[in-house]
Amino acid sequence: MFCTECGKPNEAGSRFCVNCGHPIPEPEPESAPPTAAETAVEPIAEPETDSTVASDVAVSVESSVETAAASPVAAESSAASSDEPAAEPTDDADAEPSAEPSVEPAAAPTADATADVADTGVDTSADASGDTAVPPSIAPSFAPEPAAPVARPIPLEQVADMGAEDGGAPAPSGGAAAKRRPPVAMVVTIVAALVAIAVCAATFVTYRMELWGPQTVPSIEASDASDVVKQLEAKGFVVRKKQQYSGVRKGGYIGMEGAQSGERLAKGTEVTVVESLGPGVPEGTVGSTVEEAEQSLKSMGVKITEHEVVSDSPGKVTVTTPADGQPVTDEKDGIHLGVGVEGDGIPVEIAGMNKDEAKRTLAGKGYTVTLEPRFSSREYLGKITGADPGIGVKTDETDVTLYYGVDASGRYDVLTTTYENDPYGSADAGHADRLVGRYCTEDGDCLSLKEVIRYGLTIDGNTDGNWNDSLSLCPYAQAPGACTPTNLATDGGSMSKDMAYALLSGDTGAFEVYSGRGLADCGADVQPISPGGRCDHGHLVSGENESAGESTGLTYDAKEFLVYMPVDADLSQLEKDGYFDGESDYTPDADRPYIIRRNNAEYKTVEVDSDATSPQFNPYTPTRAGKPVAFKDAPNKDNVYYLVETPIEWNRIDGVVADDDEDETAPDSASAAVFEQFAGDYMFLSGSGGWATTLTLAADGSFSGEYHDSDMGVTGPDYPNGERREAVFSGRFSSASKNDDGTYTLQCDADRLTVQGEKGDSFIRDDTLVTIADVYGMEPCGSFTAYPKGYDSAKLSDDVKMWNAGSYDFTTDAPLTVNILTNDHQQESFYSWKRQ
Repeated sequence: MFCTECGKPNEAGSRFCVNCGHPIPEPEPESAPPTAAETAVEPIAEPETDSTVASDVAVSVESSVETAAASPVAAESSAASSDEPAAEPTDDADAEPSAEPSVEPAAAPTADATADVADTGVDTSADASGDTAVPPSIAPSFAPEPAAPVARPIPLEQVADMGAEDGGAPAPSGGAAAKRRPPVAMVVTIVAALVAIAVCAATFVTYRMELWGPQTVPSIEASDASDVVKQLEAKGFVVRKKQQYSGVRKGGYIGMEGAQSGERLAKGTEVTVVESLGPGVPEGTVGSTVEEAEQSLKSMGVKITEHEVVSDSPGKVTVTTPADGQPVTDEKDGIHLGVGVEGDGIPVEIAGMNKDEAKRTLAGKGYTVTLEPRFSSREYLGKITGADPGIGVKTDETDVTLYYGVDASGRYDVLTTTYENDPYGSADAGHADRLVGRYCTEDGDCLSLKEVIRYGLTIDGNTDGNWNDSLSLCPYAQAPGACTPTNLATDGGSMSKDMAYALLSGDTGAFEVYSGRGLADCGADVQPISPGGRCDHGHLVSGENESAGESTGLTYDAKEFLVYMPVDADLSQLEKDGYFDGESDYTPDADRPYIIRRNNAEYKTVEVDSDATSPQFNPYTPTRAGKPVAFKDAPNKDNVYYLVETPIEWNRIDGVVADDDEDETAPDSASAAVFEQFAGDYMFLSGSGGWATTLTLAADGSFSGEYHDSDMGVTGPDYPNGERREAVFSGRFSSASKNDDGTYTLQCDADRLTVQGEKGDSFIRDDTLVTIADVYGMEPCGSFTAYPKGYDSAKLSDDVKMWNAGSYDFTTDAPLTVNILTNDHQQESFYSWKRQ
């Protein structure tokens, strides 16, 4: 049974439609089938247009739905007629009736039919003409066949959607049905348009998101070049790194080439990141004019000192320290430029020349030349590394000594000497003085070996003048041959046994240089070795009456101890022999001479047994009894110091500090006198060791120094050793004048105060977070008051006195024994001190 609302089929006996939920009326009892006469209808006019057909069909269907219950046979007949194709319209009104079915008006119903209609509830009352209204129906023009299938009412919506393939009439090309179902081509076009819009939108969004296509060069905020490389590689660029010298710290970011922040470039575009090597001398500086060199070097952030040197190329930069293309190793000393001038002396071109060629060159100019070996880098082996008188120095001397470079194989030529009156021809290792020079770690920590007394050395001048406490190559002895390496000893040189366990007697090419000559200590003094002296419970006593008795309180202490490694010395053999306890992954540069400095803080004081006071029992030096105790630390970046080669001894040649200000003139004579009076080293500090600012004032009014403040309690994953704020600075006082009260006023040129690097920049160094900071005590750099030695200390304010950090005794109103420089801003006071 079908739903009278939507026409969908339902199971027999259903009360509600399973499709639309409409109530389904109870079916009426079937009546007798109508006769042929009852079902016959008159033909109707053929439709003139498709829309007329659609309208008639709709009316017929609606009538069929309304009369279906009363006239099932009619509905059946109507359904049957709908299965036949509609007759084609014709223009011939007189044409013979076609054998094809046609639609005719329904005949007037019989009485029985009327009764059936009345039972359906359809209004059968007469209309205005007196005729009874009868619902229209669709019937074939031919007599119905017996037992035709019963047709069911079909909703108008389904009729409109039905086509010939559904068993109905072909769908009309226009009208209401055509409006409800757009053509397939239109649907495809709309869908394609929507897809295209979506694709375009997705393309635009992903392009803006840079998921494809060109990439935006990011704004660079990192300070390390390596971080910038990572940032650019993450964008898909091919990154190359170029290094150059600059005032930016080593490893810092300078700029990039081939791209600019904000522009869009295709992935794979090559971009060059410029990384700083720190300050240094760019290649090509030698041979340039002074003006060109100054322009190239002024951005290095270090002091530039110009010297006139004897040269075969006057008017040009003929030599530099560091050498052309090399980094600055001592930022306080800065860069030295040698500007060629004509004159008598050893020309700078001799430096680096083959020793034999150099000798011939100078001999041709009338000089008497002596050659002496010195340890050098591999670059200078067999070449001139220095001279006496100095290279480039103006002099009228004609007897000169040229120093040429050798490696470990020439160690005995460098270090040993013979004595004219020695019957055994001993070759004592007495030339420690030939190791004089400056040595620096890769991180710039430096020390200087200087000659003191005869053949002895000191580190940075730290000695009280006691020859026995200077650095030497062998233990204390008073006889020739005592310092002769055992492999050089003659048959008569029995004293050479004192060198039996010294590295110099071995075949590694290395050797030791140490302080104290193996003697014991008496408190802060060296064990007395001359008559009339002894140690009394750690105190040195002397005099004729003090010589008697046994010394007490003697100790062996670990003192300065260096292992010298010329080029080609065998470090691996020392390691195999157990010379070092510790291990390290650091590999020293074997192309440069270097020293390994022992950390004596790791060794304890040993009390001397009264029966073992001779040097051979000192555990911290090599003796005839055995090797010294092993180094606690293997060679590492903190204890390896490399020789800084300076063929030109700049301290022998007058120099002028270059200045960016071309209009600047030398200080007036009055200011120069004040600067010279106060020249020296100063310190402004807390007293607890937490922070300090050091200042060195030169006689020309220029100054340099360093500020640091450490906090080891603030740590992080990358800086377990804490934090440190620091500033390496330089500047100049422009004028100085004396005041009526005996003080002096020094005026700082604030524009000349510079700090290396960018303030606020941070980086990791030695597991410490280092931040470049302001210079505490010097900023703002304005007016300073200078208090000279001899000034009445009672006149000093408490603000000035408070900064002495316990280093000065103000309990008495005695005249000052130090100079004081006070920044008038907040009375920050720098006290002079003497370097030891």
